[in-house]
Amino acid sequence: MALSRKVRYGYGVGHVFNDLCASMWFTYLLVYFQYVLQLDRGLSGFFLMLGQVADALATPLIGLQSDRGLSCCTYGRRKSWHAIGSVCVVVSFPFIFMVCGACWDALGFAYTLLLGGMICLFQFGWASVQVSHLALIPDLTPDEAEREELNLIRYILDVCSDVLVYLVAWIVLAQGDSTGRRAIDPGDAGSFKVITVTVLIVGIFFTIIFHALTPEPTNGGGRRQQTEYQQVGVDGGQQNETEGGETRPRIQMEWRDWLYERQFYQVSVLYASSRLVANLANIYMPIYLQETLHTRQELIAVVPMVMSLSGVGSSFLLRFLRRFLGKKSSLVVGIVVGLVASTLSALPWMAEWAVYCVAVMWGISSSLMVVLSLALAATLIGQNTDSSAFVYGSMSFTDKIVNGVAVVVIQELTRVACNGDSCSDYYRSVMSLGIFVPLVMAFIAVFFISRQRLGRTQKIVQGDHEQEEASSSSLSSDTSEILLASTTTLGYGSITKA
Repeated sequence: MALSRKVRYGYGVGHVFNDLCASMWFTYLLVYFQYVLQLDRGLSGFFLMLGQVADALATPLIGLQSDRGLSCCTYGRRKSWHAIGSVCVVVSFPFIFMVCGACWDALGFAYTLLLGGMICLFQFGWASVQVSHLALIPDLTPDEAEREELNLIRYILDVCSDVLVYLVAWIVLAQGDSTGRRAIDPGDAGSFKVITVTVLIVGIFFTIIFHALTPEPTNGGGRRQQTEYQQVGVDGGQQNETEGGETRPRIQMEWRDWLYERQFYQVSVLYASSRLVANLANIYMPIYLQETLHTRQELIAVVPMVMSLSGVGSSFLLRFLRRFLGKKSSLVVGIVVGLVASTLSALPWMAEWAVYCVAVMWGISSSLMVVLSLALAATLIGQNTDSSAFVYGSMSFTDKIVNGVAVVVIQELTRVACNGDSCSDYYRSVMSLGIFVPLVMAFIAVFFISRQRLGRTQKIVQGDHEQEEASSSSLSSDTSEILLASTTTLGYGSITKA
């Protein structure tokens, strides 16, 4: 039974709060810490890595607990974790982006420790929402086309959330630019407070809509749907009927089984590389504009918004690309566009119109890579809904660790690569060579994935082989009985029992 429009879009808005917060986190965290709070570059990078590590550690653990079916008050295993995570985000997110001057003066270094604790709480909540929301897709529908549609809706709303954040930032920062201040400084604390309050109001509103409109199958609803799906011979023609007309459950991958699968690691590398490209472009574009190109203050909101809008456009074009090229070839197109953008970012001088062109390329590349890597992850999971949260959680673990380490390394290298307070040439290298490397890693991962069929894991192949052997053995036994049984006689044109 196809999902209704209400369920599809009710599900889609369930990640809007996370997307709004992620837009602030990846685009403006370093800008806020370095230029508003005036923290050391290395300490700013450490805080971002701390959040990524906290997210990485929490994600697979939350995935395991969600897969085990632990829920609050029979609310549902996925939506329970979604609600818990949302509460954690509401409590912690304002503390990160809203300066408490009195607290800073009274606590001193202790305020820095408190800030680190709130970052960890925020990332735990963010991970709870992300994993539970992703893992709800296989529970809602067994149809691959519907799953991909839910992923596409989710990503489009992700980009729309980014645009909303950048629009608000553009409005409030343009007011600061009109006073003659071209660079971000502590005087912009009020602007970030306005953006933060907007994120909270919009995010809480859509979270309530998600919980009101999105059902969660209970009593193993995902398994029930999956069994119905298999009975019609889907998924490679694998049938679910025994000779006596009884159904037998399809082979399910447990979380331990994924650790022995080469496909699992290849898709994880692809997803981590795709997220690294998207995140580094978002994180360092505002700093690149501020330090290297010395643009107007408001452009740190306008250019990221152009990147996000380009992502929306490429999401709509993705359907046509896949029709003519397929998932993997479309992914290669996204990688090539990213390579062109990183090459142009290395130019020593760039006009404002060229900045927008590069932003469009980064938006297209990031959108294609992230959407298609998630689509390949859904193909890998297939009907193994009982361990889907672990797969998504483990992939996210790799993504967070890689992103956190990359940012810390980049920030620490400023101590030796920057010429005093000037980091103009350094951040040009970050936007070119620094993103070129994960693009190449993604291309290598796609190359190896293209040589095999995703979803045909070792356990499933072995189970199919055992079932074929059992069927052959049963057929041989039945044939022998017909030929040798003492109670069997041959009649004219028929076989009859004596």
